[in-house]
Order: sequence, then structure tokens, then C-alpha cells
Amino acid sequence: MTATTDAAPLAASASIERRYYAAMAVPFAVDTISDSVYALLHRAPEILFPALLIASCFLLVGVGLGAWWLIRPIMRFVSGEVSFEQIEPQLARLPYNSAIVVGVLYTPMLTMRVLSHQLGITFGATLEPTQLADAIATIVVGSLFNVVLTYFVVSAYFDRLCEHLFRMHGVNMATFHGRFRNKVALAMVFLSLSGLVLLAADIASYSGTRLIREATSDIALTLTGAAFVYYWISQALTRPIDRLDGGLRRVAEDDYSVRLPVTTNDELGHAPSRFNQMVEGLAEREYLRDTFGKYVSESVATAILDNSGRSGRAVDTTAEATLMFTDIEGFTGLSEAATPTEIAALLNTYLGTVVPVIQRHGGVVNNFIGDGLFASFNLPLPLAHHAEAAVNAALEIQLALAATPFAGKAGLRTRIGINTGLVIGVTIGAENRLSYTLLGDAVNVASRIEQLNKKFGTTILAAESTVLAAGAIDSCERLGVTDMRGHRGNIVVYRVGPPA
Repeated sequence: MTATTDAAPLAASASIERRYYAAMAVPFAVDTISDSVYALLHRAPEILFPALLIASCFLLVGVGLGAWWLIRPIMRFVSGEVSFEQIEPQLARLPYNSAIVVGVLYTPMLTMRVLSHQLGITFGATLEPTQLADAIATIVVGSLFNVVLTYFVVSAYFDRLCEHLFRMHGVNMATFHGRFRNKVALAMVFLSLSGLVLLAADIASYSGTRLIREATSDIALTLTGAAFVYYWISQALTRPIDRLDGGLRRVAEDDYSVRLPVTTNDELGHAPSRFNQMVEGLAEREYLRDTFGKYVSESVATAILDNSGRSGRAVDTTAEATLMFTDIEGFTGLSEAATPTEIAALLNTYLGTVVPVIQRHGGVVNNFIGDGLFASFNLPLPLAHHAEAAVNAALEIQLALAATPFAGKAGLRTRIGINTGLVIGVTIGAENRLSYTLLGDAVNVASRIEQLNKKFGTTILAAESTVLAAGAIDSCERLGVTDMRGHRGNIVVYRVGPPA
């Protein structure tokens, strides 16, 4: 099993190395095609073998040695001999250095071929000598074409290489000193002018049948070369864009685990690098929202994290809301007869029953207060029919508690007080310790109403403001008017639900 597992990365690395040598052999393949076309047009097949022999020396042996020298540091990293930081500069310049190697070797080879008559090398063929203007144009255009072609062929290979290093070794480039738009612009200008330069040199150098033959050859080679370069430019351009588009689609589906390989040292590489930073930020934000939401309401956490001012505070808000306070009946006696572990288990079961009901009805649990809690409807989470939602939540809480066993005991009874009124949602506290809370007379009244359950022997009491807002006046029992400590004026209270 281990041998098989180890063999897979080694095979992948070997394949990556072979692909590089194949990419560097593309100039030889193009040269073979051009030699064949030239021999065919000049009806001199005898020149083909010697030309290919010379090309093999320069473009296979020479370029092969240069390719080995360039890829060697990267393969040393793959084998674990050096760190990524040590080879990153060479990696980032691989397409550029590869093009230089081809240019350095192709130029003297082409010069030797073009000036073969002047050098006394005829390959056994009776070919007419090349004029100086045509020779210079052919050497310059031919050499530059192979430099451009090699750069984009290796760039396309480089995309797969960096993807392999990212997938297998978890590394990404952070070197961005190139400009893709400049590279493409120079390549387009060169391809646009190269054919014109060759034609102009032909016209200046030849006439008659020779001019037609030379012009036909140059046009055919220019079109073929342009097709090669356009193809490899599209490969170098489209793969990073397609990969980025796929990553964005996954993020849109809330997948924050996606990371992209950086496969160029220019804008096309900077984009996935920025994408990775963005996704890491979104993942951290989601983690904070999830973790923070376990300690405060998720809606409060969202409000704080979405605060455009980045002050770490939720925006202060004034709105009408329905407030709910709960308290376990007889909790003091229960706590005296049970161990701390049993009390903790009981409270967790209690809150695990009550909180989901409140949230299901659109409410927000703001605080846990001993054996009770304080919840709100419509602030900080907007809710259209908040009073009705609070009343329905209170009724469902009682039903859920009655059906839930607590530490082997029968269902707990809890007292609930509800009030509707104007409140202020604010962030309070010191610089290093903040808390989001609701303030206002309506909050105090809701707390007092919960305590009035003892006086009336009820389990759910609501202020008249809540009953009217909920449209529940016909299903609730009016218990009377009561004064409220700390509140100006009396409060009319109603019993909600079946008789106690």
C-alpha cells in the first residue's frame, strides 16, 4: 500500500519533467515543418536530412541541456532537497529563461543555414544564394518567432507545473514582476509585422519566379507560425481564467475551502493570489460568525461583522419590539436538592428546548439570566408580526417543556412575561469588552410581568400592548390593572393560554 501511494507522486513528478522537455522541443518540431516546406518549394529534398541533423544538434541536444539546467532546481525541490523559497525566483522566470535558451541556440543555427552559400555549405543542392536583406530579415524574424513561441508554449506548460506543485506540495508563487498585457501586445505586434518584414525583404532582394517562390514560402510559414502562437497564447490565457471562474462559482455556493494555484508571475497570477486571500478572509469571517454566534445571537454577530464602519460595534437602533423573559418555576428548590453536574445538565436540556423554539419563531436570545433568558422579537432581527410570533413561541415553549423529561423528573414549568414597546438596541461596555443589549422601559416592564406570574398563579403573562398587537384579545384572559415599580402609569395584563 505504501509503495503504491509513494509511486503516484513520483510518477506525476516524472510526467511533469517530461512535459517540460516536450515543450522545449516544440521549436524543433516547427523547424522540421519549415525545413520540409522549404525543401518542397525548392524541389531540393536532399537538403532536408542535413538540415534536420544540424537542427537536432542545436534544438534537441543544445536546448535539451539548457532545459535540464533550468528544470533541475525545480525537480530538486520536488525531491525535497531544497525549499520552495530557494527555487521560487528560478521558477517564476522559467518561461522567460526557456525562451532565452532557445533564442541563443536558434539564432546561430539559422544564421548558419541562411548564409550556407557564403560559408561554403550547400548540402549537395544547387540552391541560389540568399540576398543580404532577405538573410537579415529571415534571421531576425525566425529567431524572434521561436523566442515568442517558446515563451507561450512554456507558459502553458508552466500553468500545469504550478498547479502540480500546488496540489502535491501545497506551495504557491508570490512573485509578480511580469505584465501579461505587455507580453501579449508585443507578441501581437511581432506577428502582425513579421510577415510584412519578410515580404518587404523578398521584394527588395528578388524578382520573377524567385520572388514568387520566396514570398509563397514566407507567407506559408508566417501563417503557420501565427496559428501556433495564437493557440499557445489562448492556452496560457484561458486556463487561469477558467480556473478562477470555477473558484468563484464554488465561493458563490458558500464553499470557502477552495484555493487556487498561482500559475503565472503577472496579472493572471496575481488574480488567484488575491482570490485565495479573499476566500481566507471569508472563511475566517464565517468561522467568527459561527463561533461568535454561539456566545451571542447569530443576528447580533452578523450585525457587528457587517458594520461598515469596522468599529466592532453593531449600529445603535431604535424600534418597536416584543420582549420576552422566562424563569423556571421552583428552580431554587431544585438546585438545593441536586448536584452542580445535575443542575448544569438540567439547564442545558431546558435551554436546548426553549432556545430553538424562540429562534424558529424569529426571535433572538439576547442573554441567559441564571435559570431564565431574555429574548426579543424584531430587534436586532427584523420581524413583521413580532408580537404574534412571541405569543406563539411562548405557547410552544410550554408544550415542549411539558413533553421533555429533565434529569429523570417530570416536565419543568416555566414562567414567561411578554411586553411590546419601543426599545433601543445599543453596544455598551469598555474598549476591550463590549456587549449588545436592549434598553428601554419596555424591557423593564417585560421583566416585571414575568415576575407577576407568581402573583396571578399563571405561566404566561402578556401586557395589553402585546395582546392587541398580536390580535389575540379574544383568546386571552384580562386579569386586571397593576402598578409597576419603576414605570409611570399602570399596566393591563392578560393571561395567555389555558388556565394554570
